[in-house]
Amino acid sequence: MFSQFFGNYLLKKKKITKDQFSSCMEYMRANRVKLGLVAESEGLITRKQADELNRLQMQTDKRFGDLAIERGYLTDTDISHLLQLQGSPYLIFVQALEENNILHRDETMKLVSDFQKESGLTNTALEAIKCGDFDRLLPTFAAVEKEEYLILMSLALRNIVRFVSPYIRLKTAKKVTQYSASYIAFQRTIGAYDGFLGFASDDNAILSIADGFAGEYFEEPDIDALDAVGEFTNCINGLRATELSYQEIPIDMLPPEFLFHSSVKDSDGFYILPIYITGKKVDMIIKC
Repeated sequence: MFSQFFGNYLLKKKKITKDQFSSCMEYMRANRVKLGLVAESEGLITRKQADELNRLQMQTDKRFGDLAIERGYLTDTDISHLLQLQGSPYLIFVQALEENNILHRDETMKLVSDFQKESGLTNTALEAIKCGDFDRLLPTFAAVEKEEYLILMSLALRNIVRFVSPYIRLKTAKKVTQYSASYIAFQRTIGAYDGFLGFASDDNAILSIADGFAGEYFEEPDIDALDAVGEFTNCINGLRATELSYQEIPIDMLPPEFLFHSSVKDSDGFYILPIYITGKKVDMIIKC
């Protein structure tokens, strides 16, 4: 998630090109964060110590962690903690920018600070973007009247990351009473929560969900593609229904609906949350 938010900022500021951004994404798919960068980011060692250990690695056949322990810079406990953080998407992107000779780490850190200020992000929101924590991030993008909206949005986003793509970013949600799009797939729920959840787009961006969830390629947003999106929505609502059942809150799911060049209306209002999945805009439509 961080790569999409910050990468889009760098593109707008012309700090990187589209080709450079693509090369960073390829790097992220193929690499893990170097232990030294994680240790430095966590404040466990200094840049000077990290550089020293990197030089030593070039002179001896020893791992970074082993050398750090020998030098007394880190403990076994520190190493165990750092190994758990090695998959950090934030640090992988920072490393990708540096190792692809696009931005030096110091310049990247300055730009991250600028990104936070210009985006109006709190420290909590920035940290949530860095670690992909939707529960903490969503209040920044969705000013909703009921917590149930945030719970369902967060569940949907986690499943997009799990089943579709981890490379997403958000725009501010808005409340509407009518919404129109070329392609809409959604599912209504009845019972304790009468509402609906779905996804829509005006172009073939909705295929990013269909392709990712179904594990196949759809040439166009036809009924088969929207059926795949409907199944994804059904999966999310199924998880929600299961969780609510533990609280003895009953909801039932109706069959998914598919609309072409049409509208969804509700006089009480519902929310539209724009989601960019690998750069393609898909709208989540949601009412609880």
